[in-house]
Amino acid sequence: MKRNILKALERIFFPNTCPICGKVIKPKEKICKECIEKVNIVQEPKCQKCGKQLGTDEKLFCTDCSNTKHIFDRGVCIFEYTDEIKKSLYEFKYGNKRCYNDLFGYTGAVKYRKLFNEWKADVILPVPMYYKKQRKRGYNQAEEFGKSLSEYTGIEIDCKSLVRMKDTKPQKGLDKEERYTNLQNAIAVDRKRIKGKTSVLLVDDIYTTGSTLDACAEVLKKAGIEKVYFMCVAGGRDTKKFEEKQQGAFY
Repeated sequence: MKRNILKALERIFFPNTCPICGKVIKPKEKICKECIEKVNIVQEPKCQKCGKQLGTDEKLFCTDCSNTKHIFDRGVCIFEYTDEIKKSLYEFKYGNKRCYNDLFGYTGAVKYRKLFNEWKADVILPVPMYYKKQRKRGYNQAEEFGKSLSEYTGIEIDCKSLVRMKDTKPQKGLDKEERYTNLQNAIAVDRKRIKGKTSVLLVDDIYTTGSTLDACAEVLKKAGIEKVYFMCVAGGRDTKKFEEKQQGAFY
């Protein structure tokens, strides 16, 4: 009885809201029906290396992956980084809207179920945040996304094996060389914790150039991990807009 009362009060004071528009929705809904049409789930054709949305099926890789030798093996992005998702991720990252991870984790788990079976990742590893920054913000958004993805996929999550050793500058705005220098010796791995594991799944909120994921992949492979995959909530588009209806993808 007491538990039911607490749940009822929780629904009143902390109702389930749409991660896109903020409107109150039913407890089991992930997104309101109006906003389904406002977001783009990445569809084929997409980059076969990083999962970024392509505008044409005449090529297999995006421009960046065609010109960059990435250390990670392969990755996927759930959503295209449109204005709606950008706003949602901002609230998720800086506005303490950690509940939005339910949409992100559920959609990623459903869309890429077959791929997860192929990858056979032993563990989910969130991209780490410098401890002072995490303490100030209160949480690491990559960890929150990873927890939701773990819940829906059943893959174990490990938030301690990867550690950010220094407070790096934001990658946004840096060129390719500056990004590499910025991340040198920034990521470390606890070899004892990952001993016996061969395949891991990195998770983060936004995919841009993949430099942070490469930095994580480099230390993991040096520690003996054979395959490093990743999933990001959103990624940019390589070329022109690719129109695709998303009705029914969330339910």
